[in-house]
Amino acid sequence: MVSNITYHRATQGDIHTLVNNRILFALELSGDQDENLVQFLREQMTSYFSNATVDHSCISFIAQCDGKVAGIGSVHFRQMPGNFKNLSGKWGYIMNMYTIPEFRRKGICKHILNLLVEEGRKYSVTAFELHATEAGEKVYIQEGFIQHKEPTLRKILTS
Repeated sequence: MVSNITYHRATQGDIHTLVNNRILFALELSGDQDENLVQFLREQMTSYFSNATVDHSCISFIAQCDGKVAGIGSVHFRQMPGNFKNLSGKWGYIMNMYTIPEFRRKGICKHILNLLVEEGRKYSVTAFELHATEAGEKVYIQEGFIQHKEPTLRKILTS
């Protein structure tokens, strides 16, 4: 781990940083996109993070090295009916995990992940989940996340 990396909980003043880095992450995963689509997504994300930062439904951390953003990560909290695996029904969805390429493999993702889980504990969250890229999967498994056997299905409405 690099010693001159600092971490802080994101505030309203960090919304631009969260949005820009989430877009970098999305473009890295999906490739180049139409600029109108990117702008629409930028506006939607700005609205989401602005509201979620105020109502604490999403908490984010930013890693910086010598004043430069090195990585980000967020946890979105949701309340669902409990079940036998999670009696409280409180879930934390880890998202927005992105480390700038030049800072990868320095423990930043792991550190942000642990900050997010600890923040979730403060909110009495007892279960976390995430969608992992192939590159990030090893870190999450090392930190105790497991592949679950329950099938997840998805339907995306296009109109």
